[in-house]
Amino acid sequence: MLRRSAAFLWKYKKTTLVAAGASYAGYRYIKIQRENDAKMVVAPESVLTWKIVDGLLVESSKNIKVGSLGFLGSMLRKALIDSDEVTVFDALLSLELAAKDPRIHEICINLTNGSKDSQGSPGSAGISLTQAQELRAALLAFTEQKKKQLGPTAGRVYFVVDSFDDQTTYLLASGCSDIIAQPSGYLPLTGVSSTQLFFRRLADKIGVKPVVESRKEYKGFASTFTETKLPVKQRENMVAIINAINDMLVDDIAACKLHDAKAPLTAEIVRSAMAEGPLSVPEAIDRGLLSRSGYLLDSKSITGPKSRIGITAYRLVREKEMSRQSDAKKKDTVCIVYMSGTIRRNGMHSASSLASALIKAAKEPSVSALVFRIDSGGGDAIASDTIAHAIDHIQNELGKPVVASYGSAAASGAVLASITCRKIFANPGSITGSIGVVAMKPVLTKKLLDYLGVNVEELRVVDNRSNSFTEEPTGAELERFRARVDKIYDYFVARVAKGRGFTPEQAETVARGQVFTGIQAKDNGLVDELGSLTRAVEAAAQLGHKGTDDGYKADITENINVKFCVPETNLGFKHLAKNFMWQAMHEEAKNILLQSTSQSDIDLKLDDIFFK
Repeated sequence: MLRRSAAFLWKYKKTTLVAAGASYAGYRYIKIQRENDAKMVVAPESVLTWKIVDGLLVESSKNIKVGSLGFLGSMLRKALIDSDEVTVFDALLSLELAAKDPRIHEICINLTNGSKDSQGSPGSAGISLTQAQELRAALLAFTEQKKKQLGPTAGRVYFVVDSFDDQTTYLLASGCSDIIAQPSGYLPLTGVSSTQLFFRRLADKIGVKPVVESRKEYKGFASTFTETKLPVKQRENMVAIINAINDMLVDDIAACKLHDAKAPLTAEIVRSAMAEGPLSVPEAIDRGLLSRSGYLLDSKSITGPKSRIGITAYRLVREKEMSRQSDAKKKDTVCIVYMSGTIRRNGMHSASSLASALIKAAKEPSVSALVFRIDSGGGDAIASDTIAHAIDHIQNELGKPVVASYGSAAASGAVLASITCRKIFANPGSITGSIGVVAMKPVLTKKLLDYLGVNVEELRVVDNRSNSFTEEPTGAELERFRARVDKIYDYFVARVAKGRGFTPEQAETVARGQVFTGIQAKDNGLVDELGSLTRAVEAAAQLGHKGTDDGYKADITENINVKFCVPETNLGFKHLAKNFMWQAMHEEAKNILLQSTSQSDIDLKLDDIFFK
């Protein structure tokens, strides 16, 4: 028997060696994981540390599909997700858990480009305005809670960076008690602005005529192709938006109360700094915008010889602690479903796949409610309606509430998709609204065709030129084109009226393509409450709670389980090739833009270019 076994192993020695190697690697992996778990403890008077890397503080983690590789697939998924990656929800939950945990006394945040060959900006957190607002509020709440727990001088939060590369990162830092930067660094406070490019003259020059129907006067998407400057109503709307966002920035920064600040901050000081910025670190310290100068390498000495635990390790420890606690209170389960980017009818993350994911999550017996987290400027009207119908089905047929949480943007089609949710949350800076429709088709004129040396001959059975790309619609065809746009607009406004309980006249006053901040949307009734993603989760749990206890109050840190639904990223060779090609194009575009702009503006410009 032994001889036959030896002969068998020798015959398949390569397979045997591979299997033995994989088994040993798995054993070592599990052993190291257990050793690391044993080291993760929260000591008394600990400092919660958080290393923020540009591009790795993300809205949602990747859901990477690696096929049926089992344990190796799990290892591959972990290898492909950077160890420094933290989702906004995990960060918010960790900060709220730490606020109630008497073992955590302080927080130290380091802004760095990481230990790897990072292409990010070391002085930028790489987050949006609304993400900064959510996290800033959680940091302020931590300090307030610690003052109640431990005394008026407790709960210090340190933010250490070499230099700031954008205003949004400084807004996040303004939620801290101590902001420390290198003496050679800068603070680029310059106020909010908006820059738009208009391509009408280019279109005329090359011989392309865009045929556009917009509903209505504030709907500005097509203006970049049809105008040479912003129309009056759209300019009025845009000026109101950037003024409102700038006022938020000023008010939030002016509310910052720094330890050891040379001067108390006021709105006038902040506006003066914006007018004269960027400021050097010494200038910012003199004005009370920074606490003092210092270096990232000295961050450990800043907090003294206290025990430290990273934010990811802390969250894992708390999850294990809470799972071991008595289950006297049955926890409600809320599933967060993410929608980001342009809403499309096709592609890997199409509207139909998202609608299916919403319904699948709602059908889970353990799930009592859903949170629909949105970061989208809109997209295809039909695709948006597909998602809206799925939400109606979940609430009306499956009997489970859906709460919307607006992130950076929830505009146009994103509003149509979510307007009937039981409750809608937004952040103060969430770009909301744009309830309107744009239909656009380019017509190639004779000028362009002659220049290219192209002849076109169209053959048709029916005398209908609606699909022609060389002839501009006129007469009955143009009337039909306009009528289709009118019908979609009327349907959109009717959905808004139904979802928000408006009369048709009230719905029209918030429509016409107008864009609002989250605060303005709260005032005009498009959203119910201002609050973070965690507040939306608590509201969903409260609405979906099936218990008989009248005193139930949903609390994200005590009685709620959270699941996530994130679109999959397939790791087949075809998808990998596409991802690598896209990354190469993205980096090449960045290199081109670097020649004409600053690093802090690049990602925003890229998003605008590729979105359009």
